[in-house]
Amino acid sequence: MTSPETTKKQNPVLAVLYKVGGFFHKLNGMKWYGSLVSGLICVVLGLLAGFIIMLCVDAKAAGQGLGILITHALSSNPARVFYLATPMMLSGLSIAFSFKLGLFNIGITGQVTAGAFFSLVCGIAGANWFVCLLVGMISGGIMGLIPGFLKAKFNVNEVLSGIMLNWIIYYIIGLIGLLALDSSFKDKNTPAELINMPVNGRMPSMGLTNGLSIGLIIALVIVVIFEIILVKTKFGFELKLTGSNKFAAQYAGMNQTKNIVLAMMISGALAGICGYMLYANPLNPSRFHWDSSANSLIADGFTGISVSLIAQNSPIGCVLSSVLLAMIDGAQSQMKNASAMFNVHYTELIKNIIIYVASFSAFFCMILRYLYEKKEEKLHKKDINADTLDGDDSEKSLPAETQAAPETKETVSENQQ
Repeated sequence: MTSPETTKKQNPVLAVLYKVGGFFHKLNGMKWYGSLVSGLICVVLGLLAGFIIMLCVDAKAAGQGLGILITHALSSNPARVFYLATPMMLSGLSIAFSFKLGLFNIGITGQVTAGAFFSLVCGIAGANWFVCLLVGMISGGIMGLIPGFLKAKFNVNEVLSGIMLNWIIYYIIGLIGLLALDSSFKDKNTPAELINMPVNGRMPSMGLTNGLSIGLIIALVIVVIFEIILVKTKFGFELKLTGSNKFAAQYAGMNQTKNIVLAMMISGALAGICGYMLYANPLNPSRFHWDSSANSLIADGFTGISVSLIAQNSPIGCVLSSVLLAMIDGAQSQMKNASAMFNVHYTELIKNIIIYVASFSAFFCMILRYLYEKKEEKLHKKDINADTLDGDDSEKSLPAETQAAPETKETVSENQQ
């Protein structure tokens, strides 16, 4: 029976296939690869479910509708896709960073709101874009510090304190807008809104349409920095260990109080930057509605939860998942060209299905890991069997005079004497 090595030497095509298979086998043992594949599975399942729904509504236009959903946004206006994805990256990274410590920063919406409001006020007062960005970052960081401190010192559940803090921040901003802001900061026709961010406070444009600014570059740099922190630094290791096993981290002498406070403060700072970028479009900035009677919060904070879930809490994955969601958002208005039945509700439904399936991404990742370990176990057993057979063959190949002769009764008696 020919060995795999002999077969590979005889057939170069099989040799290449063996190398390709070995490459993907090694990839499957890497954690990031399993996370990427599980995320792709979630996306494919979500799109498949959406396609089935479109088949049920209008079967003839389902194929065209799926094509528009996947390709239209990037092919027609890629600048808008990246403009929409930029704040999503930061909000997703904010959630992912807190998740690394085993914390759920549900208070991200309040942090985004605080960062947006205070950076806008500074911009209207005359500050430049960099100062506004810093103000937004500090505002969000302070709002994140509060639930982090309560969790670290008094073990107050961060979900409960974050939800309550969201509404506290919103109503306090409403009171500030009503009682403390000068009329020059408010829109004349709608006093419950701030005026647009002045030109000096907006993000510098990259010279493309739809307001794509250097905010994209800033977001990508932040993503790379956080990837390095989580993978290469002692602080990142402490965060991940504390999140996975707090008792082991405590036994190792790590300062959990400091790590929890820092993680939540950094998460809030990212949310604050996201809030600033939402209202700092260099071409067409939107207005901040501060009236507390509206009973609504900025939904972009909750979008970060979706981005982080699809990305499996990976900083690099947050970039890809935010672009995916931005592509779906960018295709909403064009879906009706395929069929009048495909309104914006279908794209929202497909997006929500993808997010829902993403909650099972850890399950898919576990299956991939299980298959990899089973494959490793089989290869290990195969190597052991091969070594055993090689050992038997080597014994058989020895010369007859060197092989141990069976002991006879006479030999035993001589040895005893």
